[in-house]
Amino acid sequence: MRFLAAIITAIAIIALAFHYAKPLPGTNFDESFLPKASSVRYVAAGHDASVAGLFWIKGLTELGESYLTGKEYAYLGHVAELSTSLDSLFYTPYYFVGGVTPVDAPDTSDFSVLRRATRVYPENWRLSLYFALRLARGPYPNKTEAANVMRKYFDSPDTTIPDHIRTIYRSFELDSMQTETALETILNDVMQPRFKKFRASFYVKILKLLGYKGLIADYDKDDNYQKVKFLVDGMAEGRIPPVVAYNRLLAMKKVEEPAANSTAADTAKVSVADSLEKK
Repeated sequence: MRFLAAIITAIAIIALAFHYAKPLPGTNFDESFLPKASSVRYVAAGHDASVAGLFWIKGLTELGESYLTGKEYAYLGHVAELSTSLDSLFYTPYYFVGGVTPVDAPDTSDFSVLRRATRVYPENWRLSLYFALRLARGPYPNKTEAANVMRKYFDSPDTTIPDHIRTIYRSFELDSMQTETALETILNDVMQPRFKKFRASFYVKILKLLGYKGLIADYDKDDNYQKVKFLVDGMAEGRIPPVVAYNRLLAMKKVEEPAANSTAADTAKVSVADSLEKK
C-alpha cells in the first residue's frame, strides 16, 4: 500500500504540474518551461517510462495546436530530449523527431536525441540516416561524421538493408545524391500511419530540402507550398503514384547559385590564363 500511495502521489504531482504549467514562451528556442530530467526522475519515484510518455504526449499536443494556430513549434527536440533521457528505450520520440525535423533546421536540440538513438538502436539504419542527413545538411555541416554514422551498414549481416543504404556513406563523403535520398526517406515517412495527423510538418521539410528556405507568410497563398501539399496529399491518398510525386517534387529543386567570391575567383583565374597565353 505504501508503494501504491507513492505512485499515486507522484502521478498527482505531475498532473498538477501540467495543469498549472505556464504558457510556452514567445521565443523560438527558450526551453525554460521544461524541467531537468534529473529533477523529474526524483519525482517519478521509479516510473521514469510512464512520466516520459506523459511529457511526450504533452509535446505532441503542443505540436498539433501549432498547426491550428499557424505558428511554428520549435520545442519538439527539447521534449524528445527530456523523454528519452528518462527512458532511453522510448522509440517513438527518436523516429518522430527524425521524421519531422527539417534537415537544415537551425535548432540542433535534436542532435543529442538522434545521437542517443544511434547508440540505443545501432541496428536501425533509418534512425542513423536521419542523424546523418542532419549532420550533413544542418547549420554546421559535417560530412565526415555523417559518413561515419552510415559506414557501419556497408558490411552489416542484416539482409533487409537496401543496397543504396549500404553504400550511402560514400555519397556523404562525395557530397552527392543527398537531396534524392532525403526526399525518398521523407516520402516513405509520409506513408506511415503514425505521421498521418502531422503531415503538415513534411510540407515545410520538403520545401526546405528543395532549397526554399525563406519563411512563409501565408501558406494558403504560397504557390510552392500548395504544390508540395498537393503532391504529398495525392501520393498519401493514392491519387498520385509515388514515383510521379517523387519526380515532380525533385523537379522543384532550386539550382544553387555560385557564391560571389567563387565567381570572382573563377574570373581571376581566367584572366591569368589569358595573360599567360598572350605571353
